[in-house]
Amino acid sequence: MSWDLETDVVVVGAGGCGLMAAVTAATFVDGLEVVLLEKDSRQTPNSAIAGGMLQAAGTRFQKAAGIEDSPERMAEDIFRKNHHRSDPDRTLAICRKSADVVHWFADFLGLPIEFAPETDWLGHSIPRMHAHPMRSGIPLVQALREKALSLPNLTYADNTPGQGLVTDDGGAVVGILAGQPGQTQRIGCRKVVLACGGYGASHQMLQKYIPEMADAPYVGAQTHTGEGIRWGIESGAATEHMHGYQGLGFIVAGHGTRLNPGVVYDGGIMVNANAVRFEREDQGYSEWAAVVLAQPGGTVVCIWDERIHRRVEFTHTMVESTRANAIVRCDTIGEVAQRFSLDEATLTQTVEGYNRAVAEGRDPLGRELLTQPLRPPYYAARIVGALAHTQGGLKIDVYGRVLRPNGEP
Repeated sequence: MSWDLETDVVVVGAGGCGLMAAVTAATFVDGLEVVLLEKDSRQTPNSAIAGGMLQAAGTRFQKAAGIEDSPERMAEDIFRKNHHRSDPDRTLAICRKSADVVHWFADFLGLPIEFAPETDWLGHSIPRMHAHPMRSGIPLVQALREKALSLPNLTYADNTPGQGLVTDDGGAVVGILAGQPGQTQRIGCRKVVLACGGYGASHQMLQKYIPEMADAPYVGAQTHTGEGIRWGIESGAATEHMHGYQGLGFIVAGHGTRLNPGVVYDGGIMVNANAVRFEREDQGYSEWAAVVLAQPGGTVVCIWDERIHRRVEFTHTMVESTRANAIVRCDTIGEVAQRFSLDEATLTQTVEGYNRAVAEGRDPLGRELLTQPLRPPYYAARIVGALAHTQGGLKIDVYGRVLRPNGEP
């Protein structure tokens, strides 16, 4: 085969995953040549949109906080939450490497990573979140990008989207087509790493695989249009969990900013247009997306108090929402009702009923995370459910190798 360029490794996609893969490859083996392809670095990747939380078990940061954790316990928490839908070997492999990833960000990239126990994340039997002090993915991606650009054996090709895989007669991937339309180059390589995300920005693929979310607001990366998955399918790869997705039930309506889920997990409530609670609030924020969208008007009002607000107000999502005036502060429940056009008597009854449930330790909606009664002053925001990203893709083994339907790499 003839090539315009030959290299050792090509990584497709310069989000958090692709940047980590490219930097690791370029620094792990001396002399290894790496090419990193990116559609458009001006577009924010999901890893920067996200809150930058790194879930890991057995880190030195946990131990310093007096917390004993293990990869096996982390895996069991995941299996309990996803009803054992994830592959056990791959899940455990990820959990066993999780502490190394956190330490890599801190030690290799020099980021001020710290233990982040301020939110009781659903499904975690023990606190295991780590983050940058900003509680944002932005500084993580910035550090990764700076490291990638500093490596002499790593070529960062921006505005250079992948166009398709090149295979030999036996079906093995031996290269990739890349470049803008009309300027496509053939790049030969030993390995291709597909880190180009899911298909949240592809309405056609959403209609095919996740029709219930096809028309939901999408808040993920606009570059996630599913090419990598389609290339894999065309090359004979198996797929897995194509109907899976991450929803987000905490998008502030009319602003596009987000709330930290801790405003609910730590004791806040959700009410619909009728000023009543309608579901137990201690559900995962992904599940909340569909629940919120099913309410009258597709929006609900989230209400929390000063105690809760102080725990999460410093996080990046809350700072952004505050700057955008997306959160209102009210001295009374009556003021909350007025600001959001809710019936005051009904809302008062709802809050009083919730406070009684907290005091009695028994909630009629089945909520188990009952912390403290809500007290003035109150904070509130109108929120809408959205699609954050899709979770299905090409089936892989514990080494990240793409598998065929017969299970062979």
